[in-house]
Amino acid sequence: MATADLRGLNMQIWHMEPYPCGDRRLPHHVFPPKKLTADQLHTLLGVVYYKVDLDDTVAMKKRLSRVKSERKVVSSDVLTVSDKIPDFNEKLEDYYEPVKKEQDVVSMVLDGTCYYDVEQEEDEWIRIQLERGDLIVIPQGVSHRFTVTPQNYVQIQRFFPKKPDNVQG
Repeated sequence: MATADLRGLNMQIWHMEPYPCGDRRLPHHVFPPKKLTADQLHTLLGVVYYKVDLDDTVAMKKRLSRVKSERKVVSSDVLTVSDKIPDFNEKLEDYYEPVKKEQDVVSMVLDGTCYYDVEQEEDEWIRIQLERGDLIVIPQGVSHRFTVTPQNYVQIQRFFPKKPDNVQG
């Protein structure tokens, strides 16, 4: 399943430095850089990636319908994170706190860019850079966190197994 869905891959994935200092919105590669493919990420942690053509409504609806069915998600919301929102820095702090969910985390970038970090082992993080049209599924129980890039803007559609109650991450 994963290989066919990963063609046309633009997503970038790399191991993060163990104790990143400074601006969390920067890439924080290990040196020398240690990049991964989407297939390697899927093998390591079960993370699934899809590239969705947001300009092709029919293809987008097909992909979303399939993902919703496979992941048993029934509702969604749209989250916009921008330096124009009140308490921007505090929100980034909240989103950067690692969380483990009891259900899969399904998110699609509608506009802008962001990072999802997933924890491979304790304090060993892998950074995933997502852009417009990238849809990611982080399996339940995988510790993850989220932040924007230095562009300070991303709009994400998040999918849930039920109506969201003030959901974070």
